[in-house]
Amino acid sequence: MSTPQQTPPGPARPPVEAGRLDALRSPAGPYAAITVVEETGSTNADLAVVANASADLTVLATSHQSAGKGRLGRGWTAPPRSSLAVSILFKPDRLPAEAYGWLSMLCARALVEALEARGVRAAVKWPNDVLVAPRDRDDGRWRKVAGILAQLVPAAAGRVPAVIVGTGINIDLTNEELPVPTATSLAHSGYDVGGTDILTGYLERVAARYGRLVAGGGDARALGELRGLVAESMATLGAVVRAELPDGRTLEGTATALEADGGLTLTGAGGEGHTVHAADVVHLRRADGGYA
Repeated sequence: MSTPQQTPPGPARPPVEAGRLDALRSPAGPYAAITVVEETGSTNADLAVVANASADLTVLATSHQSAGKGRLGRGWTAPPRSSLAVSILFKPDRLPAEAYGWLSMLCARALVEALEARGVRAAVKWPNDVLVAPRDRDDGRWRKVAGILAQLVPAAAGRVPAVIVGTGINIDLTNEELPVPTATSLAHSGYDVGGTDILTGYLERVAARYGRLVAGGGDARALGELRGLVAESMATLGAVVRAELPDGRTLEGTATALEADGGLTLTGAGGEGHTVHAADVVHLRRADGGYA
């Protein structure tokens, strides 16, 4: 008599250890509030509902987001506890409006720093992704491990505008669970790093970077320092890339500069330069098919 086939168990996926975040919470830490829930539809959407009544540096995180959205409304979901979704509410009333657009890149740089502190080879892909390279080989193939989406919440009467930056990080998605070939997870790339470790390190570095930006008043010097740090972390710079535009046209050139307004300058073979912005681009890929 044959024995029925058993489905192999999936990877053990522990929950986020909320207690390990206590040192980051007010009054001892920089965050007004950090809430961790087992599941929600969208951490960005949930924070937007309470944005006007919430303080600067309010955080909502989950290990299962069932209705997340990426740039241009693209859907983003993952199996329970395989990923981490974290949204941070900023109320930068002491910063000029031009600094608001840099908060997503500030978070991208902070995530790269948190990953590198855990031995992960990480980089920023313009305009809103974080990439990792495999731990055990240097094949030059960066893949997406995290996406970052910022949204502006208009101010209610007598309040200040808020910016919510949501980050989705693939922790231990298996090869079969990855949504597209250009995606990866920390575990799939050979890194044994848990969601709680990444969340803690990420929030620590966001608070430090944001505190420095606010202390500098978001002036040209402070923004220039942040731009330099982001550029230093970018896998995109120096690569030959192709920008796909909403009207079907494409621009191709070497990514040569991250501009003061967050735009990316592409320099064509003939030396001509074109600066594109996140709102102008449907996709940006390496011309050789890579993802950086």
